Amino acid sequence: MYFSLGKAAKEAGVAKSTISKALSSGKLSYREKNSDGYQIDPAELFRVYPKIAKTDADEPSLNDWQPGQAGLETTPYSAKFEIQLAGLKGLIAEKDRRITDLEADRVQLRVDRHRLTENWQEERVRLLKLLEDQTGTVKLLTDERNKQAVEVQRTFWQRVFRRKPAMAA
Repeated sequence: MYFSLGKAAKEAGVAKSTISKALSSGKLSYREKNSDGYQIDPAELFRVYPKIAKTDADEPSLNDWQPGQAGLETTPYSAKFEIQLAGLKGLIAEKDRRITDLEADRVQLRVDRHRLTENWQEERVRLLKLLEDQTGTVKLLTDERNKQAVEVQRTFWQRVFRRKPAMAA
């Protein structure tokens, strides 16, 4: 049994032009070429292009919906979705729990911030009062009285010779 060009391309998983180029360059040999096309030996084809393994994804499984199955039982298919739905509901419940926890944390942070602000303001008032008290104490300890030193006017000659006026008793 030999492959045609199209069948060889399909089996190798490449384009027909790729097989045609390999045949014309001599990379891939063929049995004969006639009016029907090339006759390619499968062993020669798979020597150059290794056979691709068909995966489960290439073939429809029994659970996949197919056009002719409208009346058939789809229990395995719906069970799969039920499992996925249960998983998604669990994720949503976890997200809701996290949101609730975060909201509670936010409320607690607001309460703490308010309490700290009040404490800071009370401390500020206390320190300002302490500063006023200490300022008053310093004023009492220092002589703040106006020194009413009566400056006697110097005469012209006292100013010229830089002499101090005589103090009146």
